[in-house]
Amino acid sequence: MHIREHVPFSTLTTFRTGGEARYVLELENANEIPDALKFAVSKNLPLIPIGCGSNLLAPDAELDAVLIRLQTSAITSEKEMSVLTLTVDAGVIWDDLVSYAVQSGGWGIENLSAIPGTVGAAVVQNIGAYGAALSESVTSVHVFDTKERMYKNLTKEECLFGYRTSIFKKEVDRYIAVSVTFSLSVLAIPNLKYRDLSVTFKDTPIPELSAIRDAVIKIRQGKFPPLDVYGTAGSFFLNPIIADSESSILAGTYPEMPLFPLPEGGVKIPLAWILDKALALKGMRHGHAFLWEQQPLVITTEEGAVTKDVIVLASQVSDIVFAKTGIKISPEVRFL
Repeated sequence: MHIREHVPFSTLTTFRTGGEARYVLELENANEIPDALKFAVSKNLPLIPIGCGSNLLAPDAELDAVLIRLQTSAITSEKEMSVLTLTVDAGVIWDDLVSYAVQSGGWGIENLSAIPGTVGAAVVQNIGAYGAALSESVTSVHVFDTKERMYKNLTKEECLFGYRTSIFKKEVDRYIAVSVTFSLSVLAIPNLKYRDLSVTFKDTPIPELSAIRDAVIKIRQGKFPPLDVYGTAGSFFLNPIIADSESSILAGTYPEMPLFPLPEGGVKIPLAWILDKALALKGMRHGHAFLWEQQPLVITTEEGAVTKDVIVLASQVSDIVFAKTGIKISPEVRFL
């Protein structure tokens, strides 16, 4: 276990803003998690897993906490009949896993290509994109329970997955993901529900797995800022889910707005459409933070940005959306 002190958040999160973290513990082995917890308890500080920091917004002041980064990297696979089972350490980079799955002929997570972060963070967020969600392929998650101070396995049902949420967000920092088991199909099951994908493959009913991954990467490159130039955590806001009655009123005001009824009830609203087509907010900025022109759900930072720039901009956007549409929007990003 390597202990670092007063570590700049500019090196810990993809937003590249914020002050310093009091302690950062880098763990080469998941067996070190109990020691990390003991260290945090000895300092009377909270223990927070951060992965690559790709969905976090750090304060401008120093954060008095113990942050941990799992640097584990094992992937094991087992193929039986039509199923490829992958057990993956939480420290594995998410897109490295997707690449491995595609090369191994496993269908199910290719639409989630090029999403920044680690496997452990992906489970916390229940990442989703282009008609797919991580929870559709997860069978179980091996965790360390910091409350009971023991390792345990959580089934998919026990993970309480929902739209961009899970038990790991509902009971924040209680469970630290150690490894995740995925069940993928070795039979071709392309998911082309997303419009750009269906257009790309309109003449190819069953495209190759690698072709779908390549197409998703190309789509993302056209919509999201390059991380080597700008700071960002990807989509900053959640797409709001509203009642059917509310969606009818909204549709009357904005008849061209697409609506997505959900099987469990309610309607998901494409916030990017509202920010762009209804409110013309793309490019809106405060200080050195701004809404990305190609995808206004994304708050982006440039050189000189501080976290306050992001917070103020997010608050202004939320206020405008509520004033114009009556919809309250929430951040997808976690504020530390």
